[in-house]
Amino acid sequence: MTIFLQTLVFGLATGAVISLGAVGLSLSYGVTRFINFSYGELLTLGAYFTVLAVSLGMGLPLAVIVATLVVGAIGTLLAKVFFDPLMNRGFLPLLVTSVGLAFVLQNLVRMLFGSTPIRFPLPLMRPWDLGELFIPKIPVLVIVVALGAMLAIHLMLHFSDVGKMMRATSDNPDLARASGIFTGRVLSATWFVSSLIAALGGVLLAITQIALQPVMGWSFLLVVFAAVLLGGIGSPYGAMLGALLVGLGIEFGTTYVSADYGQAFAFLILLLVLLLRPRGIMGGAA
Repeated sequence: MTIFLQTLVFGLATGAVISLGAVGLSLSYGVTRFINFSYGELLTLGAYFTVLAVSLGMGLPLAVIVATLVVGAIGTLLAKVFFDPLMNRGFLPLLVTSVGLAFVLQNLVRMLFGSTPIRFPLPLMRPWDLGELFIPKIPVLVIVVALGAMLAIHLMLHFSDVGKMMRATSDNPDLARASGIFTGRVLSATWFVSSLIAALGGVLLAITQIALQPVMGWSFLLVVFAAVLLGGIGSPYGAMLGALLVGLGIEFGTTYVSADYGQAFAFLILLLVLLLRPRGIMGGAA
């Protein structure tokens, strides 16, 4: 029972990290109808910029806020320069551009910060000792931060003007435009919010992995894709559910079957669900 409970905590934490990346990616797809393969590099930038801000003397919470805002601005600028001009050119030019941009950003990080793994500046946290059960504080911290971010996204989508315009544009861009919504501004807001979420996801990923590497976001992107497809592509709430299932699948598979095939269990769950429900659990509902 002790191992089960500890695995459950780690599974929820892994799901929390995945959920931020999956929700941001799903949010941008819902408005743009395009899967951004350079999205993983925004996670990497979020983690590295946080380390940079801490090295400049900022406290960790302030460094995270500054880094996520900077990455949000960078993501919006990159989209304006590389993606927006191609929005009406079809899927293939966007796909090729996003893959190329991913490799450019990845090598830019390598050039600026080096290839040697960097330790994330997290203070030492001793686990809670509850009899035979040890609960590490880091996974709990990750879960709390992710839940706060999910709540903020929910409130934004349902109660803010920009969130309502995002949902309207996602449901029917032509009707939204005819209704007086400036879809170009909505698109910019979507790029900013999804990039900001990616940066926060990168910080949580760095906290759980301890060491940062230039390929960390790219490597993690496949797991994020699995969560998005599992939940139903284009549905932020489906992405949350998909991420939770993928995170639990990885941790329980690693603990009870083999530690060598952690991510394989996530894709096994994805295949089983897609065989039974090809559009994902939430069926692409926004």
